[in-house]
Amino acid sequence: MIGGIVAETGEGQFAAEMTALRETTRECMQCGTCTGACPVANEMDYTPRQIIHLINVGLEDKALNSNSIWTCASCTHCTVKCPRSIEITEMMYRLRCIAIKLKLEKQPGMIFTQSFLEVIKAHGRTFEAELLLRYSLATNPFSLLRQVGFGLTMFSRGKVSPLPDRIEGRDEVRAILSDERAQRSG
Repeated sequence: MIGGIVAETGEGQFAAEMTALRETTRECMQCGTCTGACPVANEMDYTPRQIIHLINVGLEDKALNSNSIWTCASCTHCTVKCPRSIEITEMMYRLRCIAIKLKLEKQPGMIFTQSFLEVIKAHGRTFEAELLLRYSLATNPFSLLRQVGFGLTMFSRGKVSPLPDRIEGRDEVRAILSDERAQRSG
């Protein structure tokens, strides 16, 4: 048992992944530049600086169960600004992958990411109506009632379609997503 989490892939692999993350973040001097550069830090439960601190002091379960890793916009502002050249964006991505492997309690950001990827796999591109439906059904089905008026207005103005666009190459998009997932988890 590590930090209250038992990995499906084994505690040893989880410990190795967290040790590797600590290696990449140990140079952090906690200056807060990453947090200052982050455009979504005010939406996070733990800022990028705090996530690094949690990892470095062995509180990885708090980092993995935070919504921050899912809120990260992957814009790389934090990485570019870091005076120690810490790959913070990559660290957030790795934390997401670990959280998925561990099948942790689903955070709203995780649910949105998984819903988004399922829509992309199905249609080769985003289809907003299905994304909203998948996400809302997984988080709060009653929230759909609040969206009906807004959705009808957008539909009446031609901003959303009731059916997804049919694009060529959907199978190739699925293959790319499957290959990427296999490479990242392997």
